[in-house]
Amino acid sequence: MNMGPILAEIQRLQQGLQSMTIETSEGEGAVKIVMNGSQEVLNVSFDPAALSPDNIAALQIMTASAFNKAITASKDMIKTEVVKITGGLNLPNIPGLL
Repeated sequence: MNMGPILAEIQRLQQGLQSMTIETSEGEGAVKIVMNGSQEVLNVSFDPAALSPDNIAALQIMTASAFNKAITASKDMIKTEVVKITGGLNLPNIPGLL
């Protein structure tokens, strides 16, 4: 099997990760996280209604959960793209992707 074309596509994917984005939210939009495919956080936003001194503990939990969901969604997005490239071929972890 000629892996050259697959490796070239993987390299293109690695280069394009920064332009691929996902958005997750928690608490019915109280916390929103936008992250790129390189798992860099691009934006964190809070609904002003959630910014209450009485709501700090809940906001902390929602923020952590939103970050975790964003990381998982980013990894899933990458896996989906790798499957498209490889046609489902099971490759070991590729450095720089996951």
